[in-house]
Parts: sequence; C-alpha cells; structure tokens
Amino acid sequence: MKKINLRLRRKATPKSTGTVFQPPGTISYVGEERTGEVTTETILYDVDHYSKQDGIFLDQLKEDRVNWFNIDGVHDIKLLEKIGAKFHLHHLLLEDIANTTQRPKTEFYDNHIYQCIKMISYDAENNELNEEQVSIILTEDAVISFQEKTGDVFENIRDRIENSRGRIRGVKSDYLFYALIDSIIDHYFLVIEQIGEYLDRLEDEIFIEPTKDSLNQAQDNKRMLLKLRRAIFPLRESISRLLKEDSSIIEKRTHAYLQDAYDHCIQIIETVETYREINAGLRDMYLSSVSHKMNQIMQVLTIVSSLFIPMTFVAGIYGMNFEHIPELTWEHGYQYFWIINAVIFFTLLGFFKWKKWI
Repeated sequence: MKKINLRLRRKATPKSTGTVFQPPGTISYVGEERTGEVTTETILYDVDHYSKQDGIFLDQLKEDRVNWFNIDGVHDIKLLEKIGAKFHLHHLLLEDIANTTQRPKTEFYDNHIYQCIKMISYDAENNELNEEQVSIILTEDAVISFQEKTGDVFENIRDRIENSRGRIRGVKSDYLFYALIDSIIDHYFLVIEQIGEYLDRLEDEIFIEPTKDSLNQAQDNKRMLLKLRRAIFPLRESISRLLKEDSSIIEKRTHAYLQDAYDHCIQIIETVETYREINAGLRDMYLSSVSHKMNQIMQVLTIVSSLFIPMTFVAGIYGMNFEHIPELTWEHGYQYFWIINAVIFFTLLGFFKWKKWI
C-alpha cells in the first residue's frame, strides 16, 4: 500500500515593519514579505449595466450602481491610505487591513462595516493548508475587498455578475457583501471534504500496516484541523453579530442569507470537531495496532520457544560429560532421540492448536 505523507510546511513567521510601540492606527504592513505589484480591479453593475476594468477607478464611483473594488495585495500602504481617504475609513480599520494576522471579526462604523475572514485552500501536491486574510468593507453603494495575494474563490461571483445569473444584479451592495463571505465559507466545505478523504486513507493505512510515519501524519493532521478551527470559530461569532446588529446598510431581506451562512458555519464547525475526534482515534488506533502486532510477534516467539525447550532439555541431558550414561551405548540411541523429539514437537503443536493459541 502506498504510504501517505502529509506534512504541514511551516510558513515563514509574519514579519512586522515596526508596529510595536507605535500609536494606535499607524498603518504598517504585517505579514509575509511581498515585493510584487498590487493587482486591482473595478466592477460596476446594476440590472441593466455592467463594466469591469483592471485598476482602481475611485473617480468612477456611481451611487446608483453597485461598486466592487477588489485589491490583491495589502502591502501598498499608499493605496490603502488613498482608499481610506475616499471612503472615510477609520484609521484603525486600515491598520487591521494591513495586519494579516488578525482574528476573523466584524466591526461596525458610522458609514461602513468591516469584515475580516480567513480564506483557506488545500494544496494537494504538498498536502498542506494555505491561509490568506481577506478584508471586506461594505458601504452604502460599494464593496471593497482586500486580499493578500492574487487568486481567490470569487470567480463564480464574477461570472454571476457578468452574465446576470441569479438575483445579484438586482440587489444592492449588501448582497454582494454577503456573497463574498458565503463564497469563502462554501470553499471550506471543499477543504474539509479533502481532509475527510485523507483521514479515510490514513485510517486504512494504520489498520493494515501502521508505521512510525503514520503517527507523524496524524500529528500533522491535528495541527491542520486546529488551523481550520481557528479560522471558522471566530467567523461564527462575527456573522452572528451581522445578524443581531441593526444597520441601515444591511437590508432585512439579506438577513435570511446571512442566517444561511451562519448555519453553514455551524455545520463546518461540527464537521471539524468530528474530524478532530476521528484523528485522535487514529492515534489510539495506531498505538493499539502496534501493540497488537507486538503481541502477535511475542506469541509466535513464545510458541517457538515452548516447542524447542523440551527438545533442548533432552539434548542437554545426553550432552553432559558423565562417563556412564546408559542410553549412550544403545545401538539405535540416536534414532530414539529424534523419535522422542518428534513426538514432543507434534504433541505440543497439537495441544497449542487444541487450545486455539495458534
């Protein structure tokens, strides 16, 4: 059976550009070192109009349409300040966007809502989880999303907007805000499904042929599930706050969709907890399998020893250096010795089988 090797590669420790001991609200990038250019796009739409452009065109903001500004890369502090000035974003909010080590949360301000969420993907080739912070800001007519790097799970939303599929073109920006959150949550289901398949394969491996590497894989899987748990548990609280807080930006009809997203969070949490218990059971199964295998080996060795101890006793007696041993002078003493050994061997063998020890 092919061995499975799941090792979580440790990411580089997030680097700070000097936020310690600085005044609150100081915008300073905290995260993995990035040198690439920031990728941006602007999508404007309503029922009858749609446009998509690469770049951030803040001057094209239209109050009668939904404006979606997507930024891939939060290490450009000047761009953050420019967007913050345009939408009058709180300086503490901008600080949270630039700090990619934030806990998932929801914060309400006078004219906007801030949602921090973790977007997680599964790398099948390297068998690891990749985590990325996504910050989503909802205003009256616009949604601004910030990601750490290029690539996301929003292609389905872009396609729905472009081809006017579903209700997204006929509703306001609060529905787009929900749709982005829901898309990330739905992707969690794909991740936990892949983890579940891995757990099944690892369980088969441990049951059939456990190795030391199996225990290491279970330990790595424990850290992976803990990482997923840290991402989804706070999200449940933040979505619950979106449902409970009164805000003029979120319409009442959107609450039903947010409730559905909340239910999905509960379902994912329950699945993750189940997988954690299964993974803990795999460690116990490994120890039991190793112990059982050792018992089988000891059983075989004990039976072999029990078969040869009487024969060794007989050989020891007639191997002594006494001058007078009557049987040594027998003409067929050697043949008698082997007959006695054979009788002892097969008698004990039959006894062990009768007792069902072998």
